[in-house]
Amino acid sequence: MNIVTVSVCIPTYNRKDYLKETLESVFAQTYKDYEVVIVDDGSTDGTDEMIKQAGYNVRYFWQENAGDAAARNRLVELAQGQYISFLDSDDLLVPDAIERMMAAMSVQNEDVIVYGPYIAIDRNGKVCKRKRKKLYSGNITQPLFENILVHSCGSLFPKKILEEAGRFDTSLPVCSDYALWLQLSLKFCFIALSGPTFKRRRHTGNLSERSFANRKAELNILENFYYNGGGKEHVLKRIAMKRLSKEGYRAGRCAMREGLTETASQLLAQSFRRCPDIKSLLWWMIAAGHFHLGLSRT
Repeated sequence: MNIVTVSVCIPTYNRKDYLKETLESVFAQTYKDYEVVIVDDGSTDGTDEMIKQAGYNVRYFWQENAGDAAARNRLVELAQGQYISFLDSDDLLVPDAIERMMAAMSVQNEDVIVYGPYIAIDRNGKVCKRKRKKLYSGNITQPLFENILVHSCGSLFPKKILEEAGRFDTSLPVCSDYALWLQLSLKFCFIALSGPTFKRRRHTGNLSERSFANRKAELNILENFYYNGGGKEHVLKRIAMKRLSKEGYRAGRCAMREGLTETASQLLAQSFRRCPDIKSLLWWMIAAGHFHLGLSRT
């Protein structure tokens, strides 16, 4: 039986210092009918002791390190609220975030997902300049395929939607939430708020930092959704090819930086074929040249 309306669900791993500020942003919410559930994914930095000593009113659970997706799956199981709002342990909710999301949720006659934009901050909490993306309401599959508009933070989900959708994919090193939001967009409407709902902290410890592995994971998610997950029926081919080309280019450039010249050449060639432009062609030629030069030296 639900004993609260909203469960604020926080996965964490070795972010003891950031977590304090994150929790304070939750306790400062203007909306009060919530619980805080924390799944600690194997922290070794004393997170458990910090929470005990601070006396925070939270439900805290520790587990062996299994990754972000596994932590979110357990949070869904543990949540006692009718609605779930995830919050990363280095991000912050704006003071009226839950109140505004609940207000938007309450005027709908069917199950919907509410989300909002974010304010970018650095490791010290200073606001960073960024170009804000346009957000969409209703059937958002195509714009969501084009850009990651919905984040696990600053969003509100009916718990039953997450339970019925299945689990976050634990095989994905990053973007397991994005993969699930794409899936949910085929069945449910999304409601976009105009004002920011959270502050997103950018620092070197972010799971989504730029690397070949992370870029390739995002490309794989997009390809799988488009070709195997129903995306073809909802995303125009020219838009899909442009997005896949863009992510293939990014993955290829990361592969180049990491010395994976053969992989880079393959990705950049594929990027060019999907949506030809001079930039992808140039880097494909550079990558291919480096790869063949390497072969000639062996």
